[in-house]
Amino acid sequence: MQHPVQDYLSSLVDRLRAERGGELATYIPVLAEADPEKLGVAMATVTGRVHCAGDADTEFTIQSVSKPFAYAAALVDRGAETVDDAVGLNPSGEAFNELSLEEQSKRPDNAMINAGALAVHQLLVGPFAGRQERIDRVVGLMSLLAGRRLTVDRATYESEMGASDRNLALAHMLRSHGILHDRAEDVVAGYVAQCSVLVTVRDLAVMGACLASGGVHPLTGERVLPSLFCRQVLSVMSTAGMYEAAGQWMAHVGIPAKSGVSGAVLGALPGQAGIAVFSPPLDAAGNSVRGVLAFERMSEDLNLHVMEADALGGTAVRFVRREGDTVLMHLQGVIRFGGGEAVATAMADLGTGGEPGAGDWQSPAYPEWEDGVLAPVEGVAAEHGDRVPREDADPALAVAAATGDGSVREAAAAREGEGPIRTVVLNLERVDRMTRVGRRLVAEGIRRLEADGVVVRVVDPDGMLGAD
Repeated sequence: MQHPVQDYLSSLVDRLRAERGGELATYIPVLAEADPEKLGVAMATVTGRVHCAGDADTEFTIQSVSKPFAYAAALVDRGAETVDDAVGLNPSGEAFNELSLEEQSKRPDNAMINAGALAVHQLLVGPFAGRQERIDRVVGLMSLLAGRRLTVDRATYESEMGASDRNLALAHMLRSHGILHDRAEDVVAGYVAQCSVLVTVRDLAVMGACLASGGVHPLTGERVLPSLFCRQVLSVMSTAGMYEAAGQWMAHVGIPAKSGVSGAVLGALPGQAGIAVFSPPLDAAGNSVRGVLAFERMSEDLNLHVMEADALGGTAVRFVRREGDTVLMHLQGVIRFGGGEAVATAMADLGTGGEPGAGDWQSPAYPEWEDGVLAPVEGVAAEHGDRVPREDADPALAVAAATGDGSVREAAAAREGEGPIRTVVLNLERVDRMTRVGRRLVAEGIRRLEADGVVVRVVDPDGMLGAD
C-alpha cells in the first residue's frame, strides 16, 4: 500500500508550490541562477524508513547546512574542551555573516555562524593538518552519514571564492584575535569547499537522522558519531541554527535545525527523524521561505515539536495485578527517566520502600549511586541473567496479559490485598528499549523489593536489564 507519510509529504509539496515569496541568494553568482520553482521534501526515521516527495533527487550545494557536521567532526577530532575554547555555545542574535564574538574571549558566539564555522573548520583533523586533509575529513564524514560518496561542485566553489571577501575579512579578524592560526586564505578555501558539496534532500534527511538517533546510522545500524557530541550539535542547532530567527523557530517549529543559502533546511528531531526541505527563495534572515513553511506545517500536523509533552513516562507501567500473594507488573515501550521513575514508584507502593536510607539514592547502602554516578547494572544482569522462560513464568501471567492497560496507581490497590506480598513477577516482554537511567531505576526497584524480602522474578527475554 502507499505509505500515509509519503502521501502526506506529497500533499504538502503540492500545497506549498503556490507560495511565491522570497528572493534567491544573489551575492553568490551561481546561486543566483538557481531554479526558484524547485521544491523537495524528505524524512528519514531513526528506524531507517525514508520518505521523499517533490524534487527529492535534485542536487544542490549544502552551504551552511554543512556546519553541524563539521562541528561534529571537530568534536570527534579534537575533543569538546578544545572546540569549546575556539567557539562558543550561545546564539548571536545577528546575521550569519556578522563578526559576532564574545567580548572577553573573542571566540565566535557559536559554530552555526560564518565566523564560528571558520574557527571549527581549522580544528578538523589536527593542529598541523593541511587544507586538503580538512576538506577530505568533512566531506568524508558527510558521505558516511549520507550513505553515498559526496563531491565538491567545482563551479560553485570557484563562484563562491570569487565572492568571499567578507569571509576573508572574518578570517583575518579571527586570526588577529588568535582564534585562527593558519593563513586566512587557506581556512576560507577549505570552508568554501565544505559548503560546495552536492547533496539531495534525501541525503540531508538521512544525515539528520544520524544526529537524531544519537549517532547511529539509520540505514546500517552502525555507530557513526558519539551520542554526547550529537547532543551538543543538536543543542547548538536549537539555539543558533536559524540565525536571528532561531528563537521564533524554536517556539513555533520546535525542531533543532540548520538552514543554508542554497535553500536547504535540515531538521533533526531527537529519537524520531531527520527532515530536509529544499526550495531556493530565501527570506530576510537567509532561510528558505517554503522550507520554513513546510517545517511549520509538519510540526503542527505531525505533532513534532520537541517540547511537546507526551507523558511518555506514565505509560511505562502497562498494568499491576495481584493474584494471591503474587503481584504481576507488566512494563512496556521505551523506558527513560520518567518511565523508570513510574516503575520505581509502583514498586515502592508495593512495600515499605527498602532498607534504611531508601529515600536517599546516594546512600552508602547503595554504593552504585555514590557521587551521583550511574554505575553499570551488570550485577542485576548477572543475578537475573537466567531470566524466567515464558513457559516457566507464573500461570497468572496469561490472565494478566489479557486484562488491558493499567496504571502505576494499581500498585497501591495490589498492596491492599489479603496477606503479605511474597513474589513480584516483572514482565519486560513489551519493553522496546531502556535508557541507562531507566534501567538503573528499574534495577534499583528490584534490589529494594528484595531487601524487603520480596522474591522478584524477571521475565526479560530480550535482555533489557543487561543491555548496553
